[in-house]
Amino acid sequence: MMEWNDLRLVLELARAGSLSGAARVLGVNHGTVSRQLARLEARAGRRFFERLPEGVRPTGEGEAVAARAEAMEAEAIALDLELAARAEKGGVLRVTVPPLVADAAFAEDIALWQADNPLVELHILGDNRILDLHRREADVAIRVSHAPAESLWGRKITDQRAGLYASKGFTTRYQAALAGAGPLPVVGFTAWEAPVAPSIRARFPNATLAALCDDMMAAVSLVKQGIGLTRMPCFMEGPGLVRVPGTGLSPYMPIWALTHPELRHAPLVAGFLRFIAGRFSGRRGHYMGQE
Repeated sequence: MMEWNDLRLVLELARAGSLSGAARVLGVNHGTVSRQLARLEARAGRRFFERLPEGVRPTGEGEAVAARAEAMEAEAIALDLELAARAEKGGVLRVTVPPLVADAAFAEDIALWQADNPLVELHILGDNRILDLHRREADVAIRVSHAPAESLWGRKITDQRAGLYASKGFTTRYQAALAGAGPLPVVGFTAWEAPVAPSIRARFPNATLAALCDDMMAAVSLVKQGIGLTRMPCFMEGPGLVRVPGTGLSPYMPIWALTHPELRHAPLVAGFLRFIAGRFSGRRGHYMGQE
């Protein structure tokens, strides 16, 4: 008879389509997954996956096992949600938050909340990925988004604005370029719709890409070194940065606090959502910036 670990192995392999992808989810290495699958297939006397150059593909038996495993996982998660909703105090609370948002102000929020909830084991998951609240990878998600998933429950806790920022030395050195004479270096971000954001191009037609980053903190570090200007949320403004002269602020994605609908009335989750919403709303100016 197959045990849950066997079923989960097949399920994650079917989801990921590769040994390495399943290994990341299971928290083991590629070789371990390969050996576990070989042992499982030898014990069962059948193949659950076809080995392909680009990964693995479930056989008919593999698809059947994965479907049953997914149903069992859903039942286990439903039970977990029901028990969590009945809990009144203590336990574990998992909160996922984008690393950029987990700044000093957020750390102060957590310190204050923990002082009032000493029995709770708090797990802070600094991740830009959309963790699956339906599978309880997290209980609460702080997210920056125009449109969070409709299957989640929560509220917008603050609006945001963004501006164009550079180092003071950059604004002096490129004063002519800021007036339209000569190329103006920009540090781009891969999450933008283009390497040089259209909003920057509209204001500065002479903008040229100086560097492209996939991490906003890396982009900010380059901007502080005078490599180029960039667009970023107002709350990231700090030492070494100034607003580019002659530019204003523009709307940016708001910040939300979200949870699974079945957890919305869980005392622990509901209490944290009320607290964190009040804290973020109370410092709205931090995220909206000053004109």
